[in-house]
Amino acid sequence: MEDEDYARGLFRILGAQPDPDLEPGRLGDDWIDRSDGFGTEVQVTSVEVVPGPYGAQLEVGFRLEVPPGLDVPEGGSVRFPLDEEWRVLCGFAEPEDYAPRIASRLVRAARDHVVAHIEPPRPGYEPPASDKQRAILLHVLGRVGTVEELGTDRFVVRRGADGHVEHEREVTVILTPEQWEQVLRRHGPVRHGGFDHYEETFASAPEEERFWVFWEGDLVSSTREELPPATTPWPPLREVRQRLAEARASGTTYGWFAYEPLRDEELPG
Repeated sequence: MEDEDYARGLFRILGAQPDPDLEPGRLGDDWIDRSDGFGTEVQVTSVEVVPGPYGAQLEVGFRLEVPPGLDVPEGGSVRFPLDEEWRVLCGFAEPEDYAPRIASRLVRAARDHVVAHIEPPRPGYEPPASDKQRAILLHVLGRVGTVEELGTDRFVVRRGADGHVEHEREVTVILTPEQWEQVLRRHGPVRHGGFDHYEETFASAPEEERFWVFWEGDLVSSTREELPPATTPWPPLREVRQRLAEARASGTTYGWFAYEPLRDEELPG
């Protein structure tokens, strides 16, 4: 699908009015979570294709419902990757597959937009000298696993090779000293807990995501080392709808449960 056609398809989905009959907290047919204000407090006004450093990008404009008395601009925009190869890798071949992710990211961006205008700027963290910055990086990665340095901007982190954990895992970290300084400025000193999520990311990311790359000021997991980072794809939305329809038609339940659902004869009453 051509980029412009893809953008128009996204705008039709993201700019559509919410279903007035949809119960609060339930997903509509578009699979977009509107319980957080998307479509009401945060509305999409435009979806444009623009050039970017890694191929075409989407610039999605939004409008906020700003409460009276707040000096906050009502409009803003966020950019998203659009490169066709990247879309396929992430499972976003169709606009409907990408739309729920964009909607969720827009709501977070809208919150950041409000906070940036109503809260005073916080004093920034000034990282130490470059030699100490590298020591901090090795310390942070060392909390995750055993670190092998392959160069100034490439590291391999391994866990499980010593038999202390059930599953072995290896991740290649691609990060220049300049990028690491940006990450430090974002998260602050290690003792403040800004890097605690790295261990969870290492442990919970799908096996296919074998790289950590620098993106939007932080380290994120990816299936490739090229930018933009690519995540493990979810099934296409059309496939999910088909499975749900088949499950309903057969009288069975489709979904993931922490326990086995009760059969009708086991239900109370």
